[in-house]
Amino acid sequence: MDKIRETLEEWVKEYPVILPLFCIVLGILLLLACILDWNWIFGDISGSNYDPRKIDGLVNMFGRKTARFLVSILSIFLIVIGVLTFMILYDM
Repeated sequence: MDKIRETLEEWVKEYPVILPLFCIVLGILLLLACILDWNWIFGDISGSNYDPRKIDGLVNMFGRKTARFLVSILSIFLIVIGVLTFMILYDM
């Protein structure tokens, strides 16, 4: 496990742009899922297992609209973190 961690740390140090890009892309994907109400993200909850660590767990606990709102807040946070990291990396 330590070997994998060391390899990932070296890779992130070599390519520092990957992590902020990942945050921005994931944030945009989740924001689009919230806006367009994609079923593959907020899909059928009848067969889910009420796991609060998953999005379908949020849908089961709070309802679809509230889960979409919470995930949209998370996606905006991810986008902001990615943009701020870019600004720090390139001294803007």
